[in-house]
Amino acid sequence: MRLYGSFLRKMNLKIISFNIRYDKPDPDQYNWQVRKKAIAALINYYRPDLMGTQEGKPHQLADLRDLLPNYASVGQDRDGTGDSETCAIFYHQQRLNCLETQDFSLSETPAISGSMTPSWGNRHARIVTWATFTPRNRNHRFALFNTHFSYRSSLAREFSAKLICDRLGLVSPQIYLFVTGDFNCPPEKYPRQILLQPLRNGLQLADALAQLPRSQQLTYNNFSDQATAPIDTIYCDRRVKIQDIFVATQQWQGVIPSDHFPVVGTFRLPAAQTLK
Repeated sequence: MRLYGSFLRKMNLKIISFNIRYDKPDPDQYNWQVRKKAIAALINYYRPDLMGTQEGKPHQLADLRDLLPNYASVGQDRDGTGDSETCAIFYHQQRLNCLETQDFSLSETPAISGSMTPSWGNRHARIVTWATFTPRNRNHRFALFNTHFSYRSSLAREFSAKLICDRLGLVSPQIYLFVTGDFNCPPEKYPRQILLQPLRNGLQLADALAQLPRSQQLTYNNFSDQATAPIDTIYCDRRVKIQDIFVATQQWQGVIPSDHFPVVGTFRLPAAQTLK
């Protein structure tokens, strides 16, 4: 693959962060067999390039791949058993090439699948799935880190944020960074503030939803029309421009698709040379 000429092009990248709720299973219209079709309708409507999902179990991811043939997904389950919750990343195969993907545990032994640190206080293993991508026929490079913080332990959330920042700081500054997730705490809390601090590679993230009024940042809805907590968001590299960002609160096919509303963002990456 070679570069021709000096023609420069910017590009837009659409990203969704979406806690799709694990298959409990729930009753009636909250059951996964009903909700999966609503989620697929939502994704087909917004047509994201990338989507960071939380809580999905492997069979739920398989269902979505069947309903969304243009998308592939990466990411192992958090326990390393093959059947527990994931932080999977979906990407549009006709638009993006996945260059590399890995997972690490949110613990003091991140290389050990399913590991937990008892002193952190979380009751379940937590994970980060990350991947780097390049768009077809473009020279941009970007990475998405996707995660789900502990809902019980503020200490676990703090150490998780620090570990993620350590890993983000190892990424080449030539790569644009994005982080999606269910952070289980509002933006003013310390773990969320940690993610805004400068990284060791000189890069820095911004909370894309921070430009909206607090009432428009609410994502957790408990299967109601009204969300109550701003705990999901997309963090973006400060070098990119936020073209559009919102929480999608609609019903799809008459169904609230999850107990979290998804966050939908469009980001303008700086110009890069085209590839031929």
